[in-house]
Amino acid sequence: MPEATLPRLTLHHGSSALAMSQDEIQKNLPTTMTYDQPLTIHARPKTDLWRKPPSTDTDNAPTILISTPIDLHRFHSARVTVSGNWSTPYDQGGLVLFLPDEDIKKWVKTGIEFVWGKPYVGTVATSRWSDWSLVPLEKEKDGIVTIQVERQVKGGERVESLWVYIIDEETGEKEGIRQITWWFEKDILGKENSKVNPEENRLLIGVYAARPKVPEGEGREHEELVVKLEGFEVKLFDD
Repeated sequence: MPEATLPRLTLHHGSSALAMSQDEIQKNLPTTMTYDQPLTIHARPKTDLWRKPPSTDTDNAPTILISTPIDLHRFHSARVTVSGNWSTPYDQGGLVLFLPDEDIKKWVKTGIEFVWGKPYVGTVATSRWSDWSLVPLEKEKDGIVTIQVERQVKGGERVESLWVYIIDEETGEKEGIRQITWWFEKDILGKENSKVNPEENRLLIGVYAARPKVPEGEGREHEELVVKLEGFEVKLFDD
């Protein structure tokens, strides 16, 4: 078997990423994929990932994704440290995960979101519609956070939930802030139903930024949000 190589990262804008989900899953991936080079994303005003009834479905945010679909069953965790020039309501950036399902794409985004004049840790999980949760960020963090998403394991078995954690960079401790209970449903069903094709069990993962609102002030209407993403790392189970 050839030596595992680190897949490249590719820039996408919203739904353009879905075409990549049809690519063949790269079997020989490193179990730890670490991208040491800091990543920078520039997000124009009126970019977002958001789905709200009755008719809003915005998916034009710039994303940098690992350039191969990942077997959902093998996904263990992903982590990144995110910072930015947060100034306009709903400025945001962090991790993003896509499930290109047969009826509608599903996704999770988590990281920093600027709301009510200060940065929070924001998480959105989207199936038919989006939901949204916010956790206050400690003042001394100054708009910087290390965020991790991780598959829950019970008794050595991988279960349905995806957990979102804030990581303390000094101690390495994880603080759980969100449980997304349905994220691995398709993987669980695949094990129980022989009619489910495991090749459809695909995950796209990377980092993103978005600036849903136009900044206020003369001459700022085209001002971009600049988000820095450091230490992006994805871990797989060693199957």
